[in-house]
Amino acid sequence: MRLREFVSDHLNSLFTALKASQAPPIGECDEAQLKECLRRGRVQTGTVRYRPMAVQFEFIFQDPSLGPAVLTVTVETPEPIVYMPVPDWVQEEVWQGEVGGTFRFRSEAEQMIEQFAASTLSTDQNAVWFEERQRAKRRE
Repeated sequence: MRLREFVSDHLNSLFTALKASQAPPIGECDEAQLKECLRRGRVQTGTVRYRPMAVQFEFIFQDPSLGPAVLTVTVETPEPIVYMPVPDWVQEEVWQGEVGGTFRFRSEAEQMIEQFAASTLSTDQNAVWFEERQRAKRRE
C-alpha cells in the first residue's frame, strides 16, 4: 500500500466515525478533547501532518455559539515515512510550471544520487524535514 492510499483510507474511516458522533476506530486522540469536539456537532477535515512513524489527522468541529475546536488523531504507520525533497538535478521551468530533469555527466549523476539517498533515507538526516514545511525550490 502506498502512503497516499494509507492516508486516504484512514481519513475516510476517521471522518465517517466522527460524522456519526463516534470515537475514532483507529489511532489515538485526547479523550477530553474528543468529548468536547463531539459536543459541537458538525465536523470537517483539516490538515494532515506527517511524522517519521505516524500520520496526524486534524478534524475541525464547528458550532456557532461555541466556536471551532480541533481534534488531532494520530495513527501509527506500518513503516517509516521519509520526506523526498526535490533533488538538485531537477530543473523547474517557472514560466510553464513544469518540472523536468537536467543533463549531467554520469559521474556527477552517480554522486548526486548517492547524496540524495544518504540525505533522504537516513533517519537522522530525514527527520529535519518534519520540523518545518519546506518552500518550493526556485531556479535563480
